[in-house]
Amino acid sequence: MQTHSKNNVSDDGRLFSADASGASERLGRLLVADDEPRLLESLCSILRDKGFEVDEAMDGDAVCQQLQDNAYDLILLDIRMPGKSGLEIMAWLKETGIDSQVIIMSGHSDYRIVRQAFKLGACDYLKKPYDVDDLIQAVGDKVLERRQSRSRATTDWSNPLKGELFRRTLDHLPELVFLLDERKCFEYLNHKVESLTGLPAEELIGQPLSRLVHEDDIAKLPLFFERAEAGEPITQEIKLKTHSGGVGHKDFEIILTSTLGVNPALAQANFSPEDPPFLGIARDITERKQTLELMEFRASHDSLTDLPNRNLFMDRLRLAVSQARRNGQKFAVLFIDLDNFKAVNDAYGHGIGDQLLQKVASGLKHCLREGDTLARYGGDEFMALLPSLDEKKDAATVARKLLTSLEAPFRFEGCDLGISIGTSIGIALYPENGDEAETLIERADMAMYAVKREKKNDFRFYS
Repeated sequence: MQTHSKNNVSDDGRLFSADASGASERLGRLLVADDEPRLLESLCSILRDKGFEVDEAMDGDAVCQQLQDNAYDLILLDIRMPGKSGLEIMAWLKETGIDSQVIIMSGHSDYRIVRQAFKLGACDYLKKPYDVDDLIQAVGDKVLERRQSRSRATTDWSNPLKGELFRRTLDHLPELVFLLDERKCFEYLNHKVESLTGLPAEELIGQPLSRLVHEDDIAKLPLFFERAEAGEPITQEIKLKTHSGGVGHKDFEIILTSTLGVNPALAQANFSPEDPPFLGIARDITERKQTLELMEFRASHDSLTDLPNRNLFMDRLRLAVSQARRNGQKFAVLFIDLDNFKAVNDAYGHGIGDQLLQKVASGLKHCLREGDTLARYGGDEFMALLPSLDEKKDAATVARKLLTSLEAPFRFEGCDLGISIGTSIGIALYPENGDEAETLIERADMAMYAVKREKKNDFRFYS
């Protein structure tokens, strides 16, 4: 295999390259899977130049074979590939128990697929075309996390740890560890509770677990304990209250189990003369949840305007069709296209053009009701969904408001520039103009082009 420059981990945990004579081992072993040959070759070359050992695969079956034959620190996996898809590979990883982190890559931004990938265990999401610096940062961070996790996992728990040594060991764990008595009250907490919740362990001893649980999740506790009492280790996502800088909450993943079934090393810890019935381990997943929510948002929203993107709009439109068909309701689809936007880009540059799109999006959004949807459909095109309309004239009223919102010239910081932009709006009504999502969009588009042919900066219903 071709050799490349090697890398080290610095004292503060960052990755850096060693010189050619360095004796450090490679950063990590990666498997990169993509069915586009040139993209695959380019990506592997970049990663090898950064010091990673890289294997490659161009279809799902080859990925599975590589994973059976080799161990990898990280997999960069394209969602759409011949043979097994990326999601099918991740499901297979889960079934087989093969331990490897996965970053998914996709040129598509269907948030449902991204959400499914995260549910199957993906640790990150990169949208094609990706920024090379972002890619290297993401890969480096995940490999470093993997290395540190393995280092922690190699701690020798084979010998029983007792008394004060055991307690000090638990105090250094990143998770909150606790024991509950038969009343579900705290009998022991490691010192991590203070940094995670803002309350010292001494204040919580003898208090029920429910004192820490956020009121939104109190109802989860009875079944949580019922299953644990049955001897079944159970994992539950629960919000715990925090008291650092005011009362708030963090999201935790809590594992609760009967002490009769724990690891022998823990069973010999002798926290108290009588064994407490419950052992709990709480892991702070707030940042992970926020990352997942951000990834889902990025996959379903336009990065420039933060409006729903085409995929999310189509999902909502199909749902509106289903609901209207069931309830006998009417709704409208508006196809909104800016007039002469290309001339603005040509005259003032894409920077001003992007700012104009953001200002237009904000203005249009303020014209709609809370239950309406405004989406950026692509380029200078927007779509609006107006559910639960009583009459045709209601859609006309909204269209006039949209046109009025763009009448005043838009101003830009840092320059004495005012730009006026018109828009052409086509409207299709359900069920008069179609009873399928695609048909309604097509007919709203046709109505919009009829406006452009006639006079622009107006609206028209499909007929």
